[in-house]
Amino acid sequence: MISLKNSLKQLPYLKKLLASSKSELLQNLYLNLDELTDIHDLIEKSIVEDPPIAITEGGIIKKGYNEEIDELKEATLDGKNWLIELEAKEKEQTGIKNLKVGFNKVFGYFFEVTKSYLNLVPDRYIRKQTLANCERYITEELNELESKILGAEEKAVDLEYKLFIEIRNKIAINIERLQKASNIVSILDVLTSFAIVAEDLNYAKPIVNNSGVIDIKGGRHPVIEKMLPQGSFIDNDTYLDEKNDRLSIITGPNMAGKSTYMRQVALITLMAQIGSFVPAQSATIGVVDKIFTRVGASDDLAMRTKYIHGRNDGSCRNTKRSYKKQPCNFR
Repeated sequence: MISLKNSLKQLPYLKKLLASSKSELLQNLYLNLDELTDIHDLIEKSIVEDPPIAITEGGIIKKGYNEEIDELKEATLDGKNWLIELEAKEKEQTGIKNLKVGFNKVFGYFFEVTKSYLNLVPDRYIRKQTLANCERYITEELNELESKILGAEEKAVDLEYKLFIEIRNKIAINIERLQKASNIVSILDVLTSFAIVAEDLNYAKPIVNNSGVIDIKGGRHPVIEKMLPQGSFIDNDTYLDEKNDRLSIITGPNMAGKSTYMRQVALITLMAQIGSFVPAQSATIGVVDKIFTRVGASDDLAMRTKYIHGRNDGSCRNTKRSYKKQPCNFR
């Protein structure tokens, strides 16, 4: 609940940011984003900031949300003070100077009055027990305090659990609103990630159309280029279309970068179609419905790239095989 509240707290700020956007997509998200202030306020008023893990052990509901729970908690914490205050008040009202509040497991709480002050006992006192040198009485007010103090903690825990279930059910009724807002936030999260990556890594805005053409200029593999020293990855071009250039034959020795090149084209195509900028100087991507790829017998692109470019002697090596010394041609 607290995690949900903290998330909902950000929605008004998020909506304010969206309000100034000129993007049609972001404007639609702005118009459809429910700030859910009623749910935020409900949790804010009802649930403590640092609740226990278990929901059946109390300590969940905030002070001021429910009067009965407040009284029960107060009874648990301040019961002794109430009894002291009641004893002082009764002494003053009755004039019985040695009146005191007592307790035992059989009779509960009672007022104890010695024989010498019995003539001052008011009619509202109800005799509970007679002893050799004193009488014990109860009053309606003392009974009320007793019922609050005895078992107050247990009652409070039980009532807190019931209230928590009520709060949870109120929020559950609004699950579709929460899901809709969550969906919008998730879209914004993805778009923000796309934007940051595009800005930081110099990605280009692709053109996605129905031309049946894949035309990539200066394409790069988005993962492997991050694992190499800046500027080490050599970019390359790709052109395919549905008519004259449906197929490219890629040749080269082991570890030359054939798989990397093919997966690079696949990744750029995929990234363009999900709405991301792409690692290229420019790219025109026709809509595709399937992407196939080959996998070498022991392909480990990222690890192989690391080892190829991690040696100073120009030789190629990975974790499983050793190759004869040869220039590393990663294109």
